[in-house]
Amino acid sequence: MTNSVFVTDETLARTFDGGAYPDAWEAVQQYREATQYASKHGVKSGATASALELPRSRLRTWIDDDGKPDAVRCLEVARKKGWLNVTYESPKFAALNALVANVFSGGSIAESNYGVSFSLNHRGEESHVIDALELANVDYSIIRAEEQGRATEARPSAHGTVLGRVLTTLGAPLGPKASQRLEVPAYLEGAPDDVKRLFVVCYLENRASEFEGKSTLQVHEDRNQSYLEDMASLIEAVAGETVTVEERGFTITAAAARALGQVR
Repeated sequence: MTNSVFVTDETLARTFDGGAYPDAWEAVQQYREATQYASKHGVKSGATASALELPRSRLRTWIDDDGKPDAVRCLEVARKKGWLNVTYESPKFAALNALVANVFSGGSIAESNYGVSFSLNHRGEESHVIDALELANVDYSIIRAEEQGRATEARPSAHGTVLGRVLTTLGAPLGPKASQRLEVPAYLEGAPDDVKRLFVVCYLENRASEFEGKSTLQVHEDRNQSYLEDMASLIEAVAGETVTVEERGFTITAAAARALGQVR
């Protein structure tokens, strides 16, 4: 186990690269430097631009008009929510870990704006994702199937795009999952057993189905084979029992299902 830190200011800011600023992290650093200088010396954008050799047009928005880069606003929300610079032991990490698992197994993050939504599983509004959202301090709304012609979903009602960027930074897929090469989140590689187990259990709660009359579970997914193999290896390591990879999914033995508390 390592003392790794996830979702740093820089990695989260860089989800804005290519937008209003080609290098969003550089813009965040310039904003901080410029506003601190102006506040310390009691000057406006002109004097600050001359002193720091930065474009006055940019500083005029930040200093004279009290504007901010979108990345700065995002960082402020993430910091207030406790989502920045998290470690395995951070109060919000378990919730974020569960939400990442839910993006992989029953949710999505929109490629256009990072808006995130989570399909509720067979437990409906008792689904574990509701607990995860509440533990992460996320306000949410339930969008019912009859209102949209698809599965009932939970969606953040505030700061959903910030949450989507945080989850993407942790390794959750951005955009349609079937059309990209997925990878198991890197933070799981050195994670404590309880972190891996939570991810696996959340995943299977959404994706696993029972063989009729048996305790064996099966997951069918149209995903790249390397991802399926890595997921099966992760589940097998957590359960300590056999998981068999197939062409489009994997089968979890009854022993593994019992070890994971997934016998239904």
